[in-house]
Amino acid sequence: MKTIVIYSTKTGNTKKVAIEIAQDLNCQAINISETSDLSTISLRDFDPVFLGTWIRGGEPSPDMLKFLNQLDQHDNQRKFALFMTWAGGGKSDVLAFKRVKQLLEVKHQKLLDDYFRCLGQTFGLRARGHPDEKDLTNAGKWARSKIQ
Repeated sequence: MKTIVIYSTKTGNTKKVAIEIAQDLNCQAINISETSDLSTISLRDFDPVFLGTWIRGGEPSPDMLKFLNQLDQHDNQRKFALFMTWAGGGKSDVLAFKRVKQLLEVKHQKLLDDYFRCLGQTFGLRARGHPDEKDLTNAGKWARSKIQ
């Protein structure tokens, strides 16, 4: 089986992480924020599938929610690994993880419990410069550990 990265991005933070992971794993990355017809994306030949999203208020991006809701329920079970960029607020990463896990389980899919998250630059000063080189290096290490 092959590996693939599926991600949504708003400001480019998640895209940086997605591209790093795809380069480290030598696989394709698809930006679902730029894809008008999500039904054309087939995951039949891929396992694991890396999902990347930004978080707002404990929710994955609307594009990611739409993608997960349209997944074929009768497709073979595969592993999914989640990475997220966020502003670092509270437990919003945990809430987003639980939401993605719930949506995948309804489709008889498995989300790995070990997810990756890093700060993404937002309107404030807290995450200025993120994701940085250290974040990207850590994302690549995390992703490689999921395919071994």
